[in-house]
Amino acid sequence: MSPLNKIAEKLVVTLLVILCLLSGGALFFEDQFTALTSLFAYDQSRQIDHSGQVLKIAYLFAPADLNPFSSDTVTQSRLNDVYEPLVQLDPNFNIVPVLAVYYGLTGDTQWTMHLRDGVTFHDGSALDADDVVYSYNLAVKSKGYAADLIDSVSKLEKLDDLTVKFTTKKPDPLFLNKLSNLLIVPNQWQTTDKPSGTGPYKIDDASDMSNISYVRNDQYWGELPYYEKVLIRAVPDKGDRVNGLLDKSIDFLVNVPPDNAQVIKDSGFNLDMVPSLEVGFVMFNMTDPQFGQKNLRKAVAQALNKTTFLDLAYGYAKTVNQFISNGVFGYNPDVKGYDFDLKAAEKGMADIGAEFSKIDVQVFYPESLKLLGQYFKEQLEPIGLNVEAIPLDDQKLLDGIGRGVLPFYYLGWRNERGDALPFLEDILHSHTADNAYGQYNGMNYSNPQVDKLIEDAQNNLNLQERLKDMQTAMKIAVEDDIVGVPLFETYSLFAYRPDLYFKPRVDSLVFPSTIRLKST
Repeated sequence: MSPLNKIAEKLVVTLLVILCLLSGGALFFEDQFTALTSLFAYDQSRQIDHSGQVLKIAYLFAPADLNPFSSDTVTQSRLNDVYEPLVQLDPNFNIVPVLAVYYGLTGDTQWTMHLRDGVTFHDGSALDADDVVYSYNLAVKSKGYAADLIDSVSKLEKLDDLTVKFTTKKPDPLFLNKLSNLLIVPNQWQTTDKPSGTGPYKIDDASDMSNISYVRNDQYWGELPYYEKVLIRAVPDKGDRVNGLLDKSIDFLVNVPPDNAQVIKDSGFNLDMVPSLEVGFVMFNMTDPQFGQKNLRKAVAQALNKTTFLDLAYGYAKTVNQFISNGVFGYNPDVKGYDFDLKAAEKGMADIGAEFSKIDVQVFYPESLKLLGQYFKEQLEPIGLNVEAIPLDDQKLLDGIGRGVLPFYYLGWRNERGDALPFLEDILHSHTADNAYGQYNGMNYSNPQVDKLIEDAQNNLNLQERLKDMQTAMKIAVEDDIVGVPLFETYSLFAYRPDLYFKPRVDSLVFPSTIRLKST
């Protein structure tokens, strides 16, 4: 982009901001004035490595393909720096502009996006509004990663070559979060065999999905990454991953085995950890003859010693008191839950007449978490429960939850969007026949007050009001109705060479373009 074009675009943005303030016709979010001041720094420092080194990153699994519309997280991990969305969640879950240089909300349902000028795809074509429309239509057909976005949008219009307008069916406070899932591909792009995005890295060789090589996109519109080349490997064997780091054939390890974390740290490598945003909990079926009794549910909540469950992650986890992670929008600091209190649990059992004969109960849990069944038996049998612990594979467990037939079960939930609303909609809201709500409400739980709070939060663009509604719903579910017992949240672990600079994101995603040598 020429200097004159840069100046002209800055003037356009300035005028747009002034007009928006005067007319009240558009609302800007996430401190847009601060964001806009940095959007046009095209001449920012580009510290580039000329040494020819290759940054070698290792994951656990290989992707099946490189489809940017796939919902598979393994696939997405290989595309973080290849394709880009219009807006994106930054490392702290704030919405920031990417390919949409600025955006605004008119009324309650119309979002106008102005595209960044001068951006080119890896195939050399220029980004324009047709690419956004084409990408959206592909997402509609794929029913993949942008499925929620598809449900929210009623119409997408091209206003001019660099402007599009999304119209949602109703006010959607999570629209920008959802839009961050829509990766933009060039118009008429048809195959995953030839990835072509706008990101800082291009795929150089993907003939072996276990060893995908990338080369820096020197025509990238933003700051160029430090490393010219990146190799992303899939190393399924735990021992091979650890040994690869120790023998320096791996520079950066994403899936660090918790039982080897201390060995890695003692060997001089950096070990970073962030909450995974995945909370593990047990849920009660409200229609079960036993767990339909609130006193029994409360006794179970008091009998479970949450710290014991941290052993499942070799201590790389923390106890929780609600179903979402601290840092997720909707977290309620006032929710305390029920502390471990064996005497109170025993008294509660006596109050429901379980002093002299044990109550038979079944608990279902993922077969991959072998110790769970043992922990449930050890902690619940002393209060008078005869526990049958039944492991299931993931699909059977989800099927049972979906049909609402499991009396007592373990489930993990990850808040990928940084907002509690998806959890509230899918798990705490009463189930509806079309699965619009309560898709994973295996508890057969129904509370009209909670339903209304969730629906109000779903349609309210006022952040403070939404927060209050979601926090109230969480408090009712955990402390008043005792629908389940939040247990623990695991940590995501990263290990890497001590001379590398890396700052973990809240969502645990790894972007190779953010990794560099400390000396730069």
